[in-house]
Amino acid sequence: MNKSYFRSLRLKYYCEMRDSLKHLFSNQVKLEDGSLFYYSISPYELKNALGHNIAVLQEYNFAKKGDEGGQNSCKLYKTKDGNWYDFEDAKATFEKRTMRLLKSAIDANENSDILK
Repeated sequence: MNKSYFRSLRLKYYCEMRDSLKHLFSNQVKLEDGSLFYYSISPYELKNALGHNIAVLQEYNFAKKGDEGGQNSCKLYKTKDGNWYDFEDAKATFEKRTMRLLKSAIDANENSDILK
């Protein structure tokens, strides 16, 4: 087999993966400062020191549009009651202002969906 065959397989894999990620991050939110973030929601099991489940949270995984290096990505957690749950390590790695804008944009988005 020649190298061009393997390159075409890699390119096909890359294109399929890119399309899958577009569907995965099809949710988007625009912040007040004009920046656009894609996000996905998945369940997250919060466990205590003994490994027992305490709660199941919604994990919001955000990625900024146009950010290839993953520098502007973060995870936020929300309870079923609608309260945001912050981990200390997440606060240190991402701007607090952007996290606050993301939270308010998601809350506004979800509240507008309820009113429709």
